[in-house]
Amino acid sequence: MTPRSHAIAFRIWQVCKPLAWDFTLAEVADALDEPVATVRAVIKLKGWGGRLRSTKAHYRGAGGNPYAVAADNALDGYSNRRVVEQLIGGAV
Repeated sequence: MTPRSHAIAFRIWQVCKPLAWDFTLAEVADALDEPVATVRAVIKLKGWGGRLRSTKAHYRGAGGNPYAVAADNALDGYSNRRVVEQLIGGAV
């Protein structure tokens, strides 16, 4: 890798790591103001190919899947009741 590609790799990592690599290739290229081909080449050289997501967020249903949101809310409510029960030592 060239010094330039190392620098781009660092910038890719710097942008993606804090958000758990929840970016598409195009989003990373846009954030870095680099061509998609350049970002793709650096990601390939670093072996980071499987880290990025392949679809845009709005295709995945921005706001979440209603069934998954309902299940998460139910589980959250259950786990919160259990914590309260343990804290106060009785049924809530």
